[in-house]
Amino acid sequence: MQTVAASTSFSRVALARPQAVRTVAVRAVVCRAQQQNIAAKAAAAAVSLPALLAAHPALALVDNRLNGDGTGRILGINDPSLFWVIAGVFTLIWAIYYRSTRDVDGGDNDEDFGLKL
Repeated sequence: MQTVAASTSFSRVALARPQAVRTVAVRAVVCRAQQQNIAAKAAAAAVSLPALLAAHPALALVDNRLNGDGTGRILGINDPSLFWVIAGVFTLIWAIYYRSTRDVDGGDNDEDFGLKL
């Protein structure tokens, strides 16, 4: 099946003499489409599906070499001691931040701060 869409436009073409102007139809757009063979695509997909299903367990290999990356474990923690390391580092950084910003207001921490006239 071939579909052809064509649009013609008219342009003026000047010949050797400037007084003689002739209008000529110019073909502007040609679009062609071909029918796709869907049955061949479906047959190729049906042939490759059993191979994919047979190889699926090999694609999901998870062992200690991956270190928890992409294994679906929370934060990639594959060793219980890693949780305590992450929690300790977070707590240390939070404590340093809290300690450094505790007195930022310069002692103006009144209950009615901002309400004085």
